Amino acid sequence: MIYVINNSNDPFFNHAAEEYLMNNFDDEVFMLWINKPSILIGRNQNTVSEINLDYVKNNGIEVVRRLSGGGTVYNDFGNMNFTFITNRISLEPQIKNGFEKFALPVINALQSLGVNAIFTGRNDITIDDKKFSGNAQYFQKDKLLHHGTLLFDCDMSKLSLALKSKAVKFKDKGVKSVGARVTNIFPHLKKPMTLEDFKEYLKNYIIDDHNIENIYKFSEEDLKEINKIAKERFSTWEWNYGKSPEYRYENAVKYPSGVVEYNLNVEDGIIVDISIYGDFFGEEDIKELELALIGAKHSMDELENQLKNISVDKYIKGLSNKEFIKGLLDMEG
Repeated sequence: MIYVINNSNDPFFNHAAEEYLMNNFDDEVFMLWINKPSILIGRNQNTVSEINLDYVKNNGIEVVRRLSGGGTVYNDFGNMNFTFITNRISLEPQIKNGFEKFALPVINALQSLGVNAIFTGRNDITIDDKKFSGNAQYFQKDKLLHHGTLLFDCDMSKLSLALKSKAVKFKDKGVKSVGARVTNIFPHLKKPMTLEDFKEYLKNYIIDDHNIENIYKFSEEDLKEINKIAKERFSTWEWNYGKSPEYRYENAVKYPSGVVEYNLNVEDGIIVDISIYGDFFGEEDIKELELALIGAKHSMDELENQLKNISVDKYIKGLSNKEFIKGLLDMEG
């Protein structure tokens, strides 16, 4: 096993690095990494129903879909992530216990610091019944990627705001995150540490525990290839939003000009059917407005572009294009 140095805070790069290592390295891998404020979406989740679009957009929070399944995770500079990439065949007898196997070194490291961390449920690590780490896995041919996030000193208020979703307005085939009581590691430490101190401690603990002798630093060629993967997959709308499962979106908003009901069917992030109802008035037939949106991505930029030469006010008297788009995306204001 090798320890890979990764000091990047770019979530697109960091997920691309995992894919690159999985596909190009024969060695088993251990890596630690820290993302700037970002939301990590599980492979099978509906992105739009998992995040607070207003908050994410206004606060410059990146959204990236993982290779692995599982639920939505918030990252900031108070979080740390760990990755293990190993040979799948060597794990076959232990697959059912795979999550706990990779969580155990982290648990042991924390217990050595006097933190009462334990593995619970399907894929969580907890302290006093409060979750601070979720783990996920991705299988590819003969490789297994296991990664997890560690809440060290995360801003819990921002976590709550960023992941706030109005799930009752969605009827979809995706996976919904289940809310859980969460905690940070920091308050449970016997002696205060910074995140960087903790990262260094965990790195050294696992290097010793796994008898890792090789420390690897990405070459210029590695960086070039990883950035290419990040650009072509992990930073694209098609991957992060368009890969969402088929879903039906419903929303009803009472404006000064009347109630508008939005009903959309979305497949691969594209609006394939839309019906708009309400007690509003308009000069033009609402069907024309509906047709103009068929085939558009269910995203703010795309909707703005689709309607740039159309005045919504002609179809729904007194409603601006901006207000209409916010209704299509369930955004406040």
